[in-house]
Amino acid sequence: MKNIDGIYKVDLLGPYGWEKFSTAFIQDGKYSSASAEHFTTGTYSIEDCGFEMNGNFTQYDHTRTFFGREDIKDLPIKFTGGIYDDIIDGVAREHKGGKHSLRFRLSKMPSTH
Repeated sequence: MKNIDGIYKVDLLGPYGWEKFSTAFIQDGKYSSASAEHFTTGTYSIEDCGFEMNGNFTQYDHTRTFFGREDIKDLPIKFTGGIYDDIIDGVAREHKGGKHSLRFRLSKMPSTH
């Protein structure tokens, strides 16, 4: 199994292309990401070169709509994607089958060790 632990730059595919979204920390089965407007915490697993994260998304600056909502606190989400070298590319949805999805790309930052 590939070790994907590290710090990642998270980009969101928006109406004008890829936008900076947050910084993610992936280590030992735990996932956390944050920006000035929102944060996500959860756990992840890797199977057959696929990435799956189950977590909770909270937005504390309501300048934008995510998952069709403006007021989000502890929304259960599921992110699934493929692992390609140092990039994880996939889609996040509400865990209980919401109709809205968001496309994300996580790019691993260079190691400082």
